[in-house]
Amino acid sequence: MAKISVQQRKYFVERIEESINEKINILKQQRAADVQKLSEAEYKRYLKTLKLDTTLARYKKVKEEFDLLGQRMVDVYDEIVKSIGKNKYDSDVPSIYSGSSFQDVDRGFRYLCNKTAQQQETETQSGKVIRSLEEKRRAACDVLHGINELEDLTIEVNNILKGADVPLLGS
Repeated sequence: MAKISVQQRKYFVERIEESINEKINILKQQRAADVQKLSEAEYKRYLKTLKLDTTLARYKKVKEEFDLLGQRMVDVYDEIVKSIGKNKYDSDVPSIYSGSSFQDVDRGFRYLCNKTAQQQETETQSGKVIRSLEEKRRAACDVLHGINELEDLTIEVNNILKGADVPLLGS
């Protein structure tokens, strides 16, 4: 038997492995469809073997319910964010979207509650002062825009707005 160097041995080993691996890869690709069919046919039995069949079925049911609840919360959240004049992508608006933890969802709704309360709070002394200042600002702007010069129009618009629980023109 002829002696070969270490370098020659490495070269022949690489060459043999390369050519055989190439043939094996071609055969694996050719049987990929057969493997997929077999896998689909045996999947239920495989899960039973692993004792995961009932666990996976329960997980599916719970996950679907979880996703439905999550989507309901996101829909409500998005509507409230819009109603307070924010964009859900603003950096100060917490995210409750995909992958959020309970704490993220809780933080998001606490944020919305706080913003809503800021808009509605008029019982405290500071709330009364803020409301008074807002009314003065509105009245001053009305004067600057000449609303008082259009008295007939102002009266007509205010009659339409009565009962809508919105500030009337000139008030």
